[in-house]
Amino acid sequence: MNRTGLALALSTCLFLTGTAFANEARYSMTETGDGFLRLDTQTGEVSHCREKAGGFSCELAADERAAYDAEIASLTERLERLEAKTPAERAGVPTEEELDEAFGFFEGMVKRFARAARMFGDEMQKMDEELQQNPLGSNEANP
Repeated sequence: MNRTGLALALSTCLFLTGTAFANEARYSMTETGDGFLRLDTQTGEVSHCREKAGGFSCELAADERAAYDAEIASLTERLERLEAKTPAERAGVPTEEELDEAFGFFEGMVKRFARAARMFGDEMQKMDEELQQNPLGSNEANP
């Protein structure tokens, strides 16, 4: 009975030590078809390990969380830039300089159109005068 108690106590100690050691393990391994995945329980990083050139090589697996964090940072920066703009700038309302440039262009176009209309009007008036003087358009040389 003494031996049984000693064996039981020794087994219990070994079990508790093994359990404590397992709880403190930094890495957790999971077998895959071409190697294994290694989880770092302290940082959360996952590595894919494969046998290469007679040894194992582990590469950090793509972390979706890092991609999400990068996207959040990018969107936060974009939002801060947009919020720094005035409401008019956010709505796309032109500035005073842009309006002046547009109206200057329009003014030049209207002046050119008015000049072309005046020239056309002058030509039409000449044609009307010629028709009044010579309604049949006949040449004076041929009666």
